[in-house]
Amino acid sequence: MQKIPVTRDGKRGSDIITIPSSDIVKIDKIRNRDYVVHTKTDQFYLDLSLESIEEWLFEDGFRLIDTTNVVNMNHVVEYDSKKGTVYFDHRSAQESKVASAARIHKEHVENMMEMLRLAKLSKAEEGLRDNSFEERMRDIAESHDDDRFVRSYSTIRAVVEREKAERKIRHMAYHDALTDLPNRLLFHERLNEAFHRSEKTGTILAVLFIDLDRIKVINDTLGHHIGDELLKYWADKLKANKRPQDTVARFGGDEFIVLLTDITSINEVLTFASFIPQLFSEPFTYGEHDLYVTSSIGISVYPSDGTDADTLIKNADTAMYRAKEKGGNTFQLYRSEMNIRSLERLNMEIDLRRAMERGEIMVYYQPIVDLGSGRIYGMEALVRWKHPIRGMISPAEFIPLAEETGLIVPIGNWVLKEACRQNEEWISQGLPPLVVAVNISVNQFQQPGFIQLIKGTLESTGLDPKLLCLEITENVAMKNVNYIVETIDKLRELGVRISIDDFGTGYSSLSYLKRFRVHTLKIDQSFIQELTTDEENAAIVTALIAMSHKMNIKALAEGVETKAQLEFLRRYGCDEIQGYLFSTPLPVSDFEHLIRVNRNLSEVLR
Repeated sequence: MQKIPVTRDGKRGSDIITIPSSDIVKIDKIRNRDYVVHTKTDQFYLDLSLESIEEWLFEDGFRLIDTTNVVNMNHVVEYDSKKGTVYFDHRSAQESKVASAARIHKEHVENMMEMLRLAKLSKAEEGLRDNSFEERMRDIAESHDDDRFVRSYSTIRAVVEREKAERKIRHMAYHDALTDLPNRLLFHERLNEAFHRSEKTGTILAVLFIDLDRIKVINDTLGHHIGDELLKYWADKLKANKRPQDTVARFGGDEFIVLLTDITSINEVLTFASFIPQLFSEPFTYGEHDLYVTSSIGISVYPSDGTDADTLIKNADTAMYRAKEKGGNTFQLYRSEMNIRSLERLNMEIDLRRAMERGEIMVYYQPIVDLGSGRIYGMEALVRWKHPIRGMISPAEFIPLAEETGLIVPIGNWVLKEACRQNEEWISQGLPPLVVAVNISVNQFQQPGFIQLIKGTLESTGLDPKLLCLEITENVAMKNVNYIVETIDKLRELGVRISIDDFGTGYSSLSYLKRFRVHTLKIDQSFIQELTTDEENAAIVTALIAMSHKMNIKALAEGVETKAQLEFLRRYGCDEIQGYLFSTPLPVSDFEHLIRVNRNLSEVLR
């Protein structure tokens, strides 16, 4: 938009002010080089040549319609073809501004009016703008020989293109590029507007914060392009299942946020929230993959849970984390006491980031016992966190936090190196060589250069590769079978042993287990706990032991706590055990004492 220099009285030396060209409706020539500039409410003077004015204002839609009138065609509302006059306000208006068009053929002005009308299509017609508007204007222009008309067409076309570009920029500023849903900025604006409506109508509104629980795993295993397609799919699903007055926005990453307005009862909110997990029960099919995701949903309600946008969103986010802690695939209403837990979680994350550099992370070792000889065959390295104020923090509390924040990779890599270093140190002291088993998270397993990391760790610590066993859970193994098989083969080439942990709790195929070519199958402790009291668990355990032997894989039972469980496992030929019956996880000094005195399983059974 041009800024036009004008004066109040048209005299030389008068103060020059500027007004927007869009405010001008017409410019009249009153003397050779004097012009009056009209707005709808005022008039000014301009002292420039008419040719310069036309060139200057051409882009903004101004046209010379006779020898004394330059008009802003964007302000024209009516044309009287009989009088040859254009109106900048309706003739019924008290101060209607007009301009003579006597010297211009009436079709010219009528066509100009048609072009301007087309340039302002309704929203319903905007989808047709690119084709129909261009084609119709081109037809009109080519059917006339008037050079000024052709120039007008070109200018209007340029103006329309600029409007389209501006609309696109505005759209991009308020919408997510991937899903085309409203973004945070637009969501905030609509939420603030909803506050005002809610106050007037006495209704409530709700904010639902939705986190998709398995997108990161899909990105890591199948690639971000598939993860993006899945996000677009669920964005469309959520949008299709909302009411017209509600808003679904993408908040970022794998998070969506929903605004429910004009609510009269909390039951309406709960009904919508309970529907979302049902919606996500359907798979997203991509190629040969049926991909399932679950959602954790947090809900906050205006005005009880907050009276401003930031507070309401923060509280919904807090409730979402509570839903996630409860296992996901559910929703949780916000409660004020959640803020205390949220603050504790934030403090724990801050402390966990500093824990390694402060030496608070340590490794405990739990013996793995060979049932044939009764001797300690190896040990599992287990990470522990000794907080300077809170003391020992349960792995069940900080491991999920480490996985969520990405800290599991540096922590896991440090545990791997420390376990190898400690094992080699014991061997150099003359203690019997033992196999050390280290848990590997999916994030570690899929980090770039994982094979080189293992190789470098063995080289730097000097540990014999056959004394290192990497444990991967059954669920990790099933995420990307071809990649897992390829990586396991490379690890076997290094001489490293592989164990499948928590076996029986997932959905793996026995054919895949054969392809993995692992050394040990660890039977999950959930089956061992009720081994002697639950016939189904007993049947599963005996079948897993028999299957392992058929495939030349060792069977290791974890979580063995009673002599009855031990006797059952011996009877059915289990190879190794691990559990509190023999020993709890121990710090370095206590475990070293255990292997120095050569503790045997027979001592436990006395």
